[in-house]
Amino acid sequence: MADEERWTAAHAMTNFDDLLERVVTTCKPVFIVGERNSAVLISMEDWDSIQEKLRPRSPPDL
Repeated sequence: MADEERWTAAHAMTNFDDLLERVVTTCKPVFIVGERNSAVLISMEDWDSIQEKLRPRSPPDL
């Protein structure tokens, strides 16, 4: 993704409130890159949407 936003782990920790606000208001994930590990921060709304899509569906007659 060419327009993905990346933050260092140190910057994310120092500015976590700003990072959280940004993720929630833009509805775009932010990639957090550390020396040993990396992660992606997404909004709760996006997480719920992903979970809903992954949840197995019961047949209509059950």
